[in-house]
Amino acid sequence: MFITMPLGTLLLVNYTKQANTTDLSKLSINRVKIGSEINIYEYVEKDEVILKRYRLYSKREHPNLIFKVSKKDPQLKGIALTNDITVQTNFNGTINNNIEKVTQTLGTRYKQKKLRKGFNTIMYKDKKNQIKLFIIYKHDKIKKIEIYKK
Repeated sequence: MFITMPLGTLLLVNYTKQANTTDLSKLSINRVKIGSEINIYEYVEKDEVILKRYRLYSKREHPNLIFKVSKKDPQLKGIALTNDITVQTNFNGTINNNIEKVTQTLGTRYKQKKLRKGFNTIMYKDKKNQIKLFIIYKHDKIKKIEIYKK
């Protein structure tokens, strides 16, 4: 009996940790995935922002699509998108698109939070791959998308 109680508790804790997670490993913005390696020579470095462990890049044709790359290797650690309605995602999350389309694609395992000035955010977590997706919206229209990996 003393052995089964800790085992049952361990199984319950593990189940609750996995229950609130969504697989985000296949998400892409402009056909670029988190964790992939990018050729930094095809991008313009954003030198107005200085970070200790990362560099920020964008493409000339999409200056509002920002890529966060580790200084140690060319692996992509984060993507942020604002103000560019032409950039497509593979989860129906484009700027000024309805937030409902994202939740229909990715499901209801997200956390929702109210921000200032009528803005709201939803956050999806992928605990297995350590990826987070933040979507900021106002009046059900997407204003900003961020994906990053720890």
